[in-house]
Formats: sequence, structure tokens, C-alpha cells
Amino acid sequence: MKSTLSQTRLESVTISPSKSINEAIAFLDRAGTAALALCSDGGKLFGLLTDGDIRRAILKSRKLEDSCGSIATLDPITVLAPVISAEALRIMNRHDIDHLPVVDENGVLQDFILRQDLGSEADIEAAARERLERVIVAPATSIAEAISVLDKAGTGALVLCESNRILSGLLTDGDIRRAILQRKSMEVPCIEIASRNPVTARHDVSAKEALHLMNQHDIHHLPLVDAGNCVVEFLLRKDVAEFSQDMSAVIMAGGYGKRLLPLTETVPKPMLPIGDRPLLELIIQRLRNSGIHDVNLTTHYLPESILDHFGDGTEFGVKLNYLQENNPMGTAGGLKQMKRPDGTFLVINGDILTSLPYQEMLVYHRQHGAVLTAGVRKHEVHIPFGVVECEDVRIVELKEKPSLSFFINAGAYLLEPSAWDCIPQNQRFDMTDLIQNLLDAGLPVVGFPIMEYWADVGCKEDYQKAQESVLKGEF
Repeated sequence: MKSTLSQTRLESVTISPSKSINEAIAFLDRAGTAALALCSDGGKLFGLLTDGDIRRAILKSRKLEDSCGSIATLDPITVLAPVISAEALRIMNRHDIDHLPVVDENGVLQDFILRQDLGSEADIEAAARERLERVIVAPATSIAEAISVLDKAGTGALVLCESNRILSGLLTDGDIRRAILQRKSMEVPCIEIASRNPVTARHDVSAKEALHLMNQHDIHHLPLVDAGNCVVEFLLRKDVAEFSQDMSAVIMAGGYGKRLLPLTETVPKPMLPIGDRPLLELIIQRLRNSGIHDVNLTTHYLPESILDHFGDGTEFGVKLNYLQENNPMGTAGGLKQMKRPDGTFLVINGDILTSLPYQEMLVYHRQHGAVLTAGVRKHEVHIPFGVVECEDVRIVELKEKPSLSFFINAGAYLLEPSAWDCIPQNQRFDMTDLIQNLLDAGLPVVGFPIMEYWADVGCKEDYQKAQESVLKGEF
């Protein structure tokens, strides 16, 4: 696995400090690195602009037309080229940073190292190579033999290779189960039921690129090959998932959806179709793609339709636990039905469709030492009249059809176990009540501005907009 970005990726994170904050937001979204290197025309490093810098600027109501250089760190931690991975990791750990610009003696940017390219690199490589020995079988191996090998490997898939390890196909647990349902003979060669043209990646792919490829193709196994299509490693999604394994999520899916009647007469709001799948399935897929596999669902209205569709979550790549509310418990009261969380956990409303970056939200949450972080969304209200400001009887200012902007609660939260402790038992309690109680107690509650796609599917108009967004590929 490579430990630094390629030249192409280096170019993707470099921006002029004179560019506007708005342009930097778009640039950062394309780069997907959570930080940008601000450089002069000659490539000399000017400063470092992080996702957190931008979000703090938005919270402070900075004009998005201002230069991004005005909100950046102008003296970031750097290292002289060349640098080995171990040294880069030591510097990052010492200064508690996730991005490290590499410069030459003249201060010209040579590389841009991300912690995620270094942190678990050795572990991933060692595990993948050892695993490879267990998952390779010959294409002529019978299905019955392949079942035995797969059971011992515990990987959910096998790599089919000739004696020289040239890739012939990929055999998954699902392929075998479909063959059994089709009453295939267990003595036929497993190549007959395998995928003969599986998705692969080059052996020097980074962990982030591997995860992106898995998300793009909705797969959980990725053979890594060399230039001759010889298999050299075998990655699983759990090797490269961005979220820590102890992260869990709660989806609040118990609402009636009265504003969506008659659509919700026989179907709970989270189960309304968006495109060809229920809204709740899209939410769960997004969680799974972020590495979150432990998911709790609070249910109340027509819970059987949710249970019948998702079961225990195995078919959707997650482990589901249901929290049934006999009476509506509000947007936070139902959380008390789950056992006390061991660490930070995510809570998201079951009627929210968003591409919110959960990993970056977690980093932000921890950087600010928050007990609770609430996703917030900027919302503008256009006044169709001239607004008059008066002092006593005198008019002192007139604004013609102004726009007012507010931050609204976006229905996504990160909570510490200590916040869960503040939720009362067996009574209706909303998230707004919890937030106010935490504020009254002087505990740190922060807002995470959501710049990504976000839609609240709460009424028929919003539901139609969400349908159109999915059809257009905006989500």
C-alpha cells in the first residue's frame, strides 16, 4: 500500500490562497482529503486550510466570498523532503494532526501526507497477505470443497486462481447460496458459479482509494493484482473502513409521518420508496459504507414493515437491534431503551437523506471536546418586502427585500455516553430538551455545519424533491 499521495492527488489538494472560501469548499469536496494546501504560483506553501477551518468560518458568518487564505493556518507543521512513513507518523502523533505537507528547502510543496495513508498500513498488508494463503482455490475446485474452504477462511469470499496465481474469478458466499437455491450440483467446478470479471485494484492502492472503490461498486472484497493480473493481496471492507469499530448508530424510525398522508397510511415514513429502495435502506447503506455496522432502530408506527424488510440486518451488511416504543418517546427518549453506549455514537432521524461525512463529523466532535455535536444546516429566508428599522418614530434604515440566514437543526448528532446519562428513563424527551439541559449544565455542545447534500423528507414537497435528487444522481 502506498503511503503518500500520487502527483495527481497532490495537484488535487493544492489551491491558491486568493481563491474564495466558496471555491475552496467545492475544491475540498472534490479532493476528499479534509484539508487543502494553499500555495503560490510557484508552488511555495502559504498555509493549510482544513475542513474545520471552513466550518468554523461558516459558524462565525464569514462571507464565503472572502479569500480562503484569510481563514487558513499560515504556519502549519511541515516536514522536509524526503521523509519516510514512520517519521511522518511520529510527527503527526506529536502534534496531533491529520495532514502533513512535505516541502523542499525552498518551501515548495512536494507531497501531502494524510494520516489515513499511514496509520494502519503495516497491519493491513500483513493481514491481507496471510489471508491470501487461506482464500485461494483452483477454479476446478468443486462447490462442496469451496464451501469447506470458505467456512475455514471466514472471509465471505474466495479468490479463484490458476497455479501461478493469475486471477480467474471471485466466489462469494452469496454465489454459493444462490447456487444452492437453484439446486446446482455441489460437485460442479466452483468457477461455474463465480464472477469471472470481478472488480480489482492495483497492489499499490491506498486504503482510502480501496474503500472508495468498494463503495462505488457496493462490494466487500477486493483482490489486489499486479500488472500481470497476478493476485498479491486480498482486502476486506473491514480492513479499510474509515470509522472506528466501536462506533454505533441509532436511527429514529418511529414517527407517524402525518404530513405525508395518505402515503403513510399503510407504510411508515422511513419505508417510503426513494427511487427503487426505501429511504431507511439508503440511510443504512450510507452508514455501512462509512464502516458503521452496529445499528439500533427505534420503531413505533407500523414496526412490522421495517422488521419484515430488514430482519437482523445481515443481508444489508449491518447488525440491527430494534428498540420498540409502545408510546411515542420523542426524539431522544427512545435512546434510553438501549444499553449504555461504550463510546461515541451517532443518532440520525429516519427521515433524513444526506451525504454527511460521518468520519469528519467524528473528528470535529473530538477536536472540540464535545459532549454532543449537532449537525446544522444553513437556511435562508427571503423577505419579499422592504424591511424598515426604526428608533422611536424615526426610520434609521431600510433594507429592500433582504435575506436572513439561520442555522437549523439537521437531525444528525454525535453523543458521548455522558450525554446519554442525562436522558430521563421512561418519559417523552426530545433532543432539543437534551441539548438545552447540557447547555444549562455548562457542558460543551457544538454545531457541525453540513455543506453536503441534505434533505428532510418530512412533507410531500420535500419527498418529491428527494425523489428527483436521487434520479439525478445528486445523492
